[in-house]
Amino acid sequence: MDKTLRLAKRSRTVWAIHAACTLVAVLIIASLIFVLDRSVAEADRFGLSAERRLVATELRHQMDAVVQFQAQLSFWDKTYEELAKGHVSDAFVADELSGWLWEDYGFSWLIMTDVDHSTSTVLKDGVAVPSETARVPLEEVDDLLDEAKRRYDNVLRNNHGSYVLDVVTPDPQSLMPSVPGIHAMDLREIDGRMSVAVVQAVIPETLVVPAERRAPVLMVSVRPVTAKMTREIASRLGVRGLAFVPLTERPEGSVYTSVGRCSDASCLVAAWMPQSPGGFVRAELLPSVIVMAIVAALLMAFVAFRFSTLFAALQQSEALNRHLAKHDRLTGLLNRSGFDDMLAAALLKAKTHPFTLVYADLDAFKAVNDRYGHAAGDAVLVAMAERFRNRAGPNGTVARLGGDEFAIILGDCSEAEARGLAAGLVADAQTPVGFNGQLLVVGGSAGIAFAPRHGLTARALLLAADEALYLAKRRGRNRVETADDTVLPGETTGEQPTAGPSGLGDFSTPVRYRA
Repeated sequence: MDKTLRLAKRSRTVWAIHAACTLVAVLIIASLIFVLDRSVAEADRFGLSAERRLVATELRHQMDAVVQFQAQLSFWDKTYEELAKGHVSDAFVADELSGWLWEDYGFSWLIMTDVDHSTSTVLKDGVAVPSETARVPLEEVDDLLDEAKRRYDNVLRNNHGSYVLDVVTPDPQSLMPSVPGIHAMDLREIDGRMSVAVVQAVIPETLVVPAERRAPVLMVSVRPVTAKMTREIASRLGVRGLAFVPLTERPEGSVYTSVGRCSDASCLVAAWMPQSPGGFVRAELLPSVIVMAIVAALLMAFVAFRFSTLFAALQQSEALNRHLAKHDRLTGLLNRSGFDDMLAAALLKAKTHPFTLVYADLDAFKAVNDRYGHAAGDAVLVAMAERFRNRAGPNGTVARLGGDEFAIILGDCSEAEARGLAAGLVADAQTPVGFNGQLLVVGGSAGIAFAPRHGLTARALLLAADEALYLAKRRGRNRVETADDTVLPGETTGEQPTAGPSGLGDFSTPVRYRA
């Protein structure tokens, strides 16, 4: 009897333990399934949100790039002067537009018109075409023409017989391109292709408009988003199957984000196949969930690992974007935006910590590009960037402002040392560069300005260095001049200096290649 009671009691205890273990197992499994389901949902939501944000940001960067490219023409004295006679000359088209407009920047259209669609110059794929061919693209951007005209009129102020454009000074800390801010832009379908369209009035760099030219000439630029560009964007962002398709025709299972201002169902949207990190998490974790509590901690660690990987990828992409916003892609030097930041920081303490600004550019660089091609030109720029960086050393900051123009900020050095370093830059520029078994020969000129002696503002210092550089070129090139050597107003020989990188003071002049 006692044995039977003990066996019964043991059976009840075993059953209770089994029941408790089963209950714990069920609770653990239920908890894991709940956490897994929530993790899948959050991963999908976060992944989709991140992809949409990345795609939208990249498309915005593409539009900003077109605005910056177009500003090199629409915000340029030479273009404004050309249009004084109602249209640009054939020589201007051949020298300033046809070469880089299509080959370098991929503009399919560049149109000079007014709000009434009266065109004076039309280029398609870098080639001048009759005005009537622009009818269709102009109809596609009719609203942008009106908006650009309205923005232009809103900032125009009467100034005793002439007009002044009252535009906001660009913030040197901003990642946006330094443009007047009176443009209208959109991403829309033009000629059957998704394209970036930008419209802006052509204005002088002085921002002063004569009364007789108050009515603006509007420049329309169209840059298609090609299949190659789309593939590169998809590869860079890590999304699959990125394409621009009508909303009603997007592939099953795809996600999308609206582009441009079009809200109709027939409008093109950016669609792609989502990565669905949640589905991957489920596939990886579900077998381990069956193993129950023993591997539950490891499985959740794996979820955390997957999430950290996604966060790391996003942070890396954002860090790369921040880096590219301040650095030149070809040479790795600071670009115009990064240089502006460094110059502003140096000027803040220039009174107690004097520094030197050196402007340098290459002589006969265009001849190398024309004779050997852009690959040879790029090789020269990369080689010169490395030489200038080595020459400047740890106390110098080197930037490529665009084209073949460089700027160096030198701290903690005497004026004699600065002159010696600038002479070294000129010597570096004259040293041939090997390319495909050939020696590419260019030259270099440099202009020097000393802060605070030649200015305590970016405008004054940049202008002083640029005038010194121009003087070096006028005196025969391949030499160094300082701002102290420049000719004072009233003593000039009648030659007018070309607009340099600092020609606008607070506004950055479009980067141009010097002859």
